[in-house]
Amino acid sequence: MVNIVIAEDEEILRLNLERKLKNHWPQGNIIASVKCGKDALSSIDTLKPDVVFLDIQMGDLTGIEVIQQSKHNCHVVFITAYDKYAIDAFEAGAIDYLLKPYSDKRLKECIDRLNVRLASTPIDIKQLLGNISSSHDRYLKWLKIQIGSKFWLLDIKDIICFKACGRYVKVLTKDREALVRMPLKSLSLQLDPDVFWQVHRSTILSIKHLDFVQTSDAEQMHAHMKQLVEPLAVSRSFAHLFRNLTVE
Repeated sequence: MVNIVIAEDEEILRLNLERKLKNHWPQGNIIASVKCGKDALSSIDTLKPDVVFLDIQMGDLTGIEVIQQSKHNCHVVFITAYDKYAIDAFEAGAIDYLLKPYSDKRLKECIDRLNVRLASTPIDIKQLLGNISSSHDRYLKWLKIQIGSKFWLLDIKDIICFKACGRYVKVLTKDREALVRMPLKSLSLQLDPDVFWQVHRSTILSIKHLDFVQTSDAEQMHAHMKQLVEPLAVSRSFAHLFRNLTVE
């Protein structure tokens, strides 16, 4: 058996990976499935898995920080949204990664490589990661908004979604709505793609606030958010983001 630890802070993505691994890797044995960097670090050092599937961006520690602090050397597969700098670095160092949203075919290819690599000692990934600096520091952590004469600094983690409104962007949290004078396209470049997914030409949602995705009889997909009454429309051109998350 191949002992596996999964670390992914988004429940819907974590459960989806668990299901796919059970379906496509009969030799795999998931010994821990956690949602934060600290729990990942503890599980890796205590349980000493053969393989760890590790989300790059988690709330407390990044996946890179987890590996750099871990005392146990194992085979690692990083999970990330599109990030050119990280992907270029991974490919240069022959480090395994899964790019969200990944297909069953891509996961099977990753498993095939792991089956080959498991016959040998894991590479010294810490040395390879020494050349990679986390790119996530460049993304917005706070957003300044104004309502009347009052200003707020919104923690980016509290934002449910952004909606384009002409030259403005409407920002929605569970407590308030506000307008920011900025095109949606410009704002999207400042958001962490591991967390914020564009699902429509006028909408970006936070995967952290996603409850479930539903497809109607007319094949129109909607994203239901935990704190919003009305679901968000997902256009056909972005529907592929969620197709690999369906539960069989």
